[in-house]
This record gives sequence, structure tokens and C-alpha cells, in this order.
Amino acid sequence: MTRNLLFITAAFLFSPLYAQYEVRGGSGRPLQAGKNGLAEIHLLNGLEGAQIKFTASQPGEHQWRRYEKSIDDAVPVSCIQNENVSIITDISDGYGYYVEAPMGTGYVWIVDYSRYVPRISGLAVMEDEYNCERLLLVADADVPPIYYYASGRENTLQRDFRLAYNTLSWNEEEKTFQPSEAAFTVHNLSSEIIVDNPPLTNTAFTLSDAFSDHFELAQPVVSETYHAVKVEAHYTVEKDREFGDNERHTPDKMESSPIGYTFTAYANEPVAAFYIWTVSKQEPATGAYSTIVRYTDPVLRYTFENTGNYEVQLEVDGATSVCADMPEAIRVSIDSTRIEIPNAFSPGASPGVNDELKISFSSVLSFQASVYNRWGNLLYRWTDPVKGWNGMVEGKFVPTGAYLLVVEYTDSGGKKRSKSQMVNVLRGNNR
Repeated sequence: MTRNLLFITAAFLFSPLYAQYEVRGGSGRPLQAGKNGLAEIHLLNGLEGAQIKFTASQPGEHQWRRYEKSIDDAVPVSCIQNENVSIITDISDGYGYYVEAPMGTGYVWIVDYSRYVPRISGLAVMEDEYNCERLLLVADADVPPIYYYASGRENTLQRDFRLAYNTLSWNEEEKTFQPSEAAFTVHNLSSEIIVDNPPLTNTAFTLSDAFSDHFELAQPVVSETYHAVKVEAHYTVEKDREFGDNERHTPDKMESSPIGYTFTAYANEPVAAFYIWTVSKQEPATGAYSTIVRYTDPVLRYTFENTGNYEVQLEVDGATSVCADMPEAIRVSIDSTRIEIPNAFSPGASPGVNDELKISFSSVLSFQASVYNRWGNLLYRWTDPVKGWNGMVEGKFVPTGAYLLVVEYTDSGGKKRSKSQMVNVLRGNNR
């Protein structure tokens, strides 16, 4: 196999950098495939009509030279020069060309790429124990190396191959999996290719050579259809109610119950087929979580009532039972029950400021508050803890004085409780 060799000497590091080379010829557009120091490696598809053009920004005679392995092999090459531009046309594969200092700068190495087109006759997916997280592809390929010399040593030109396949990508904004193409570059192809991100849908793999693609010399090789097994799961979480201004509620820390959640799972169907939601509660004594319920449905609606720490875990299994995915668990903490009754309020005295009797609370499962006057007559009653009493009866404010408030409720442990307290109505001079 012919070797392409390039040698760079330190003397040329002092050449002016404003001169330049331009390579033309062959079938299609030549490609500068690499650069090593001052050396440029140019690929052509055949050498018919090949030429190298050199342009300098200062006058002077251009002395071209050609070499194979080192500067010691260099021989003169005739050129056609017009003022500061010169052209050579007698170009061969596996040689380097340059204009001798002080006029020149750098080197041009010529490769007839039609002699180095890779032959890829097959591409297959190998099933192994890592097929949930990676895939192993085996290519039946013969890739001729391209050699050159730089800085006094032999080098191999890097050859890039593109592996492409179809997959699905999660769109967080739209909450959907959308078709997409995945691709990555394989440097210096060997027989094995590792795909670290297996596709989420059935697809074929396409392998192509970047240089051949440029020159349209070879058709990409396509594997047989691969049947996806990797599972990727996501979820959304929604709460079923708003919270009152008198309700103690710290989002993402402690919730006030009862509170309903809707958990919705999404996965790359039909590869993903089985959904399992598990709700567990932490045991205070041990800190371990014990399963309360399990649901086998993409959507879980669950109401948390009792005080404690909960964990909601999603597991999605594939139709072939080969792969599964378990996203990060969701933590929910339910606060203990609290009922706090104010000592006084001033309805109508200063509108907008302490003019309504509201009870501060958290985690109340059932509720009833009743207001009595000093003779034991019921004046007002309400059953929604986020609401309150405006100090009026039959459209009129009650007189200044002390009133009995009785609160009957069910705490977050399911126990019936009651709390009573005298509340002062402060009316001032308002009637």
C-alpha cells in the first residue's frame, strides 16, 4: 500500500505567513482533510487536472520542490509564474510540495483519495449484557490508512465516520417524546463501535465515511432494523387545590392535608409497556419506607391525609422485560395538625386590618367552627377552615365584647378533637 509522507523542518517556521496555497483538480472539490503544524493535507478524487497554486504578497522567483519522506528527498519542480502567482501541474499521490523559503510558507501534501476509499460490507448490532445502557455494533470494514510525516515522525491521517440512527427525544415543555435523529463521529473506524446512548425506538443504523461523503464515492452501509429495548421515563406532578392565607403551608417542605396529587407518567411507548407507581411511608422508629399502595397505570391520583414523610416511586418496564427505568423518587411531607385561635379581632373598625376572625391551621381533615354569645346562643358557624367570620349577624356587627369560639375538627391522625376559646370583638366607637 502506498504511504503518504510529510516532513516538516524548523527552517520553514520563519517563512512569511501571508502567502497561501490553493489546490484544484480531480472530480469534485478538493478537501483539506487535516493540518499538522505548517503542513496541510489535501485530498483529491483523482488527479486529473490537478494543480497547486501559490500566491505571495511580495515579488520574487518561486522555486517549487517535491519530496517523499524528508527534506533531503526534495527535488525541483517546474512551475508557471505570473508576477506573484505560480502554478504547478505535474502532481503525484504520496508527495509533498512547497515553495522554497524565503518566499514560501508551509507545505501541501497530496492524497489521491480514490485509492483509499474504505470498503464497508456490513454493519450488525451485537446483543450483550449492556444493551440497556449501550450497544455494540460490529462493522465489516477495510479502511486503508493514510500516512504522512510531520515534525520528523510518521503520522496517520485521522479518518472520521458518521453513525446515525433514529430515536426519540423528550420535550419537557410539551411533555411528549418526539422523533429525532442522533449521530456521532467515530474516529479511525475499527471493527467495533460502541453506542453509549441506545435508541428509544426501532431503527436502522447508518454508517458513512466523511471523506467519501464529500466526494460522493461510496454509499453508506445500513444495518438491519434494531428493535429497541431501552426505556426512558418522565413524570409530572400536580396538586389539586389552592391554599388559604390562614393555612400553614410550605411548598416543597411541609404540606397541609388533605391534599391530592396527580402523578402522570410518560415513557417511550411501545417499547415501554408497564407502569408501576408505589406510594410508601417512612416508619418514624426505623426511618425505613414501607409500601402503602401500588398502582399499575400511567396516571396516579392519590390524596395524602396523615402526618408523615412519603415517597412516590415510578417504575416503567419494557415490553420485553429486558430494560426498565426508575426516575428519581418524589418526596411528600405532611405537616402535623395545628389549630391557633386569635384572642381578638376588630370588624368594621379598621377595614382591611384584622377585620375578620380566621383560624390559623394546618392538616385538618374535617372542620366546624361555631360562635356563641354569653347566653350560649349560636351566632355563626362555618365549615371551611380557610374562611372565617366577619363579626356580623343578620347584616349587623355584633357589639363589643367576648364571644365563645368552639372548633371541632379531625386531625391528620384521624382523631376527632375540639378546641374552645374566648375571642374579643373590638369595635371602638363604631356602631
